[in-house]
Amino acid sequence: MTIMSKERRQAVRTLSSVPLEIYDPKGRMVVGEGRFLNLSTSGGMIESPKPLKARSAVRLHMVPASNTALEIIGKVIWARKNDAGFTYGIRFSPREPTPAI
Repeated sequence: MTIMSKERRQAVRTLSSVPLEIYDPKGRMVVGEGRFLNLSTSGGMIESPKPLKARSAVRLHMVPASNTALEIIGKVIWARKNDAGFTYGIRFSPREPTPAI
């Protein structure tokens, strides 16, 4: 008998190895570099050698192969320590509308 577990994610994850820089909500660097292990339209899993606090807000600066930087704002949902450092579940936050000039 096979027991099926229900997938809790609302968006499909894609494997990734895109490098990133991790900043605090005000744009100050907090831990330096890391990388995505997987990502979707609503969140992702990142790896970093430094600790982050669960439920803390972060700004992730991605520089994919196209060399066009992308900033993602999110929140650390969970954290796990492993032999290589730490892995984190990140939920992306919706962007605030940019004020018109």
